Amino acid sequence: MSAYFSSHDKDDEEYRNPAHHFSDEISVQESPAAPTKIRIASIWAQDRRRVLGSGTGMLWHVPADFAHFKKETLGCPILMGRASWEALGAALPGRLNVVVTRNTSYKADGALVVSSLSEALDVCHSWAKEHGADTVWVTGGGLIYQEAMSFVDELVVTDLDFTVSHEPTDPLVYAPVIDPLVWTVDPQRSDTSWRPCSGDAQWKVTTYFRK
Repeated sequence: MSAYFSSHDKDDEEYRNPAHHFSDEISVQESPAAPTKIRIASIWAQDRRRVLGSGTGMLWHVPADFAHFKKETLGCPILMGRASWEALGAALPGRLNVVVTRNTSYKADGALVVSSLSEALDVCHSWAKEHGADTVWVTGGGLIYQEAMSFVDELVVTDLDFTVSHEPTDPLVYAPVIDPLVWTVDPQRSDTSWRPCSGDAQWKVTTYFRK
């Protein structure tokens, strides 16, 4: 599952009401202008060892990074695997939520369910074009992130100055390795130093684009 998917976006009151999803907010503009290019980007947070989380929940609480995730993804389609969706518990409002699972009978209230990552991308791209969104966000979990590394345009990665504590038998999910031969840092959209401690850790954001 994704490091982002537990309680972070639901800290706000609007996130405690699953009835609040994108259809409630879609009338921001009547005829949104289609962006010239819809980018595909992965977004995640990781500890010092690239740990994203466990198989069942988050291992840290960094509210400022949660707010960063919300700011980046609001108004855009987000896609995720089934485990990430179940950890989330309800659709995130202000975004199209798309769940990827091989279970063709799976139901996800407030989200669209598709059977493959390629189908998810098609759905998200069409929705983004129709609604004037400039980004399709890949939001986890670990296997989805890894598969997406071959085609995403950008990576938006939060590093936490923190090492998770866990039992030796706990399952851990790790972020993909970022190959410096493939990816380069965007200095205009990356932190050069740690941001102030929020909850469990200092944090900083690095944005990578494909060379």
